[in-house]
Amino acid sequence: MGAFAVAFRAQLADRPLEPELDATLEAVFAAGHAAWPALAIADAAFGAHLAGLVRDEPAPAAALAQLHVGDVYLSLACAGGDPAALAILERDYLVELRPTLARMGLAPSAIDEALQILREELLTARPDAPPRILNYGGRGQLRGWLRSVAARTGLRLVQHPERNDPLDEAKHAPIAGDLELEYMKKTYGEVFRRAFAAALASLPADDRLLLKQRFRHHLTVEELGALHAVHAGTISRWVAAARERLIKATRAEMMRQLGVGRADVSSILRLIDSEIEITLSTHHDVIA
Repeated sequence: MGAFAVAFRAQLADRPLEPELDATLEAVFAAGHAAWPALAIADAAFGAHLAGLVRDEPAPAAALAQLHVGDVYLSLACAGGDPAALAILERDYLVELRPTLARMGLAPSAIDEALQILREELLTARPDAPPRILNYGGRGQLRGWLRSVAARTGLRLVQHPERNDPLDEAKHAPIAGDLELEYMKKTYGEVFRRAFAAALASLPADDRLLLKQRFRHHLTVEELGALHAVHAGTISRWVAAARERLIKATRAEMMRQLGVGRADVSSILRLIDSEIEITLSTHHDVIA
């Protein structure tokens, strides 16, 4: 594990690391190799890639322990062109995308075309960037991430052939009619409603009261400030914090119900952001 740990630490040499990092590195190193013993990745490359995935996390060791390390290992092997990894991706992962594309109404020929586009964009390095399968961050299952990417590729193929960047998890630019968001609402709307109700019930009573007053009763921050005897700016921060706690709890509950694999985190966040205030304004179980 020597080169693996050295490469990981080198990428994060500019920041303090948790005392438990060594144990976590040993565990994830073993998990990656155990998941795909037939695949070969340079230990240093594996360590450096994992470090990049958790670099922006406040607690890298804790974040590392939450990653789907086996899926990350496979994606890295695919990016490197490992024939065995590419065969696994084709046989066990890409074939599962056909039903996703078929449910979108794509004809078999369009499904074939979408999958070919997907292969090229996922696995082909560009002059200024590596293969885009490395955009997979490991926070949800690779199957779920691929389904989300396939859905975006299918929508682009049918409705927006000029769009060519569906694979960057950090980008959420709207498209005409926002077809991806509509697809998410249709597919995961009921899960969102259940998760929202559970998350709301888990909030402290003060948070629920504040959200009720702001979003259901439509009180302004000035009115809320007078009601709670604090400055409007303080109320604004309280509301924002309560809303953020509700979003995080809803996201966590959705990911739990979906098995952390039915959709990637970015798409779930877009769905929650688009629906949270509407649901707050109409939800009748917001209690004091």
